[in-house]
Amino acid sequence: MSVQTPDEILSALCKPQLEPAIQLRLSDDDWIVVCGGFEDRSIAVLEKAVKEGAKCNVLLIRYEPLIAENKEEVMKTLCHTAGIRVSEVTYNRQEPSGFGATFSEKVGASGARIFVDISGMSRLLIVQVLVALRRRSQRFDKCFILYTEAKSYPPDEQEASLQVKRSETDPSFPIFFLSSGVYEVTLVPELSSHAPAGVQTRLIAFPSLDAHQLTALRAELQPSRLSLIEGVPPGSHNQWREQMIAQVNRLDDIPNAERLHASTLNYQETLNHLLKLYGKHGLYERLLIAPIGSKMQAVAVGLLRSFLEDVQIVYPTPRNFLKPEKYTEGIGDMHLLPLEALSGDRESSV
Repeated sequence: MSVQTPDEILSALCKPQLEPAIQLRLSDDDWIVVCGGFEDRSIAVLEKAVKEGAKCNVLLIRYEPLIAENKEEVMKTLCHTAGIRVSEVTYNRQEPSGFGATFSEKVGASGARIFVDISGMSRLLIVQVLVALRRRSQRFDKCFILYTEAKSYPPDEQEASLQVKRSETDPSFPIFFLSSGVYEVTLVPELSSHAPAGVQTRLIAFPSLDAHQLTALRAELQPSRLSLIEGVPPGSHNQWREQMIAQVNRLDDIPNAERLHASTLNYQETLNHLLKLYGKHGLYERLLIAPIGSKMQAVAVGLLRSFLEDVQIVYPTPRNFLKPEKYTEGIGDMHLLPLEALSGDRESSV
């Protein structure tokens, strides 16, 4: 008889596939968790539920500090017009500690289905919600992730190339594509881990077009080792982004960095990389993971952390968002990820 470790349990579980969310068949007891973000796609799930006549419960997560472009009031109007019950809870981007417990108080004891729409959520919030869900007695039973892609993801290739060329001729020119500056590198207590003094640290990060995020993480955390998971966009029209991200982050100039590649949409590729990195380095190094890639990559990080409590989550909280109305544009395909198969046991014998 042998006892499986948490990473062995997660590795052995059947990983559910991301499915097209063609219809949302919701009952009166079901919950939809939405976040009042500023992207067009943040209201897509709620609009679909209203259109299909749902009379479910909605948990609306309100962001602080307030951004004028946030769609919270639009969401509340949609719900009230359709006769949908709305509960509200506040999430402070700059003080996110403890939100997992707050979230659990709202939906944790519910025996109904819970649909979490991550389309308007920050990457750190996605991780916190997933960890909170699995800490319930029901774990991931009756839990689903909903994710809506955007129609387009600014900047386009021409705009990005022009900014990069300008920075090469003028070293004082800062490249800010989506956000500017880092408020702080956030370490949330409920997503922390402990390691003996002197243990080497390994930062696992997802480089993005906002290169200042990776720079802030390396400067603040001073990791002994570095592993980078570079995102591969699913559409051929966005393939240029992978090379551009490597260029603006100067990844070729980072010595001894371990570089891997994973789809920005297929969470399984990211989760498999994370499990392999844990198996390879987790015994001798303290792993710090920064979910700054795509939202579905953040789902993979959240699933990993919900099983592996000796992994530390770190997050470079953005100071400002540039042109929130242009962060992403339009509403693309909607996806559904059922999580029940990932409930699993923390400890089991074979």
